[in-house]
Amino acid sequence: MAAIERWTTRSGPRLHYLDNAPDEPEGLPILFAPGLSDLADEYLDTLEHFGARRVLAVEVRGRGRSDAPSSGYAVADQADDLQAVLDEEGIDRFHLMTFSRGTSWGLELALRAPERVASVAIGDYKAVEVHLPETFVDWQMGTTFRGRPMDERIDRAVLERIVDDSVGRELWDELSRLPGPLLVARPGGEGGILGDEAIERYRSARPDVEVVVIPDAPHDLFRPDRLAYPRAVIDFLRRRCPGE
Repeated sequence: MAAIERWTTRSGPRLHYLDNAPDEPEGLPILFAPGLSDLADEYLDTLEHFGARRVLAVEVRGRGRSDAPSSGYAVADQADDLQAVLDEEGIDRFHLMTFSRGTSWGLELALRAPERVASVAIGDYKAVEVHLPETFVDWQMGTTFRGRPMDERIDRAVLERIVDDSVGRELWDELSRLPGPLLVARPGGEGGILGDEAIERYRSARPDVEVVVIPDAPHDLFRPDRLAYPRAVIDFLRRRCPGE
């Protein structure tokens, strides 16, 4: 099953996203919000692994093949991009799956209309928006992620706009507004964001939260086993959202 490339301009810039487009979809679709510099085609095997469950992997503005406007990189703008994909596809109710900083705009979207979100799966990130310091740009642009230098993943000007538009904001209390079940995936290896203290914050905000450890993974939950986090989401949906 090959993913289909799709496009929308409903939030302004022309956005690129991938759709696994199963012939006979089962259950509600999953909207996947990847991380800060992720590209949709890095998740082709993830989309395929979900089989008959429809999954949309979105490249928000300034990422991948989506347009990179000169301004408008607040979390709310990137949540607008996720909403644009839902509107383009005529999707009302959905499951939300996030990874890393994509959690910030994913939760922003979910909290706008909690009744539309059947469940939420968060991949190694706190229920926050992090204010990024100016020094983040130089540091980030000097890194490599998944074997690809950062300057091949995201334009420096885009990263500067993301930093300029970032604010510090906690969303722990707002989690109670999400009526569907919540899964939080934390890495079992070194270098993850979610430590014991953050997990306790999730448990305090949502006593019903389900926490899964992805064995041997660093912050990148898709390494070394690219399908460990997707498998955890599939199992979670099967048990906690039967029929949805």
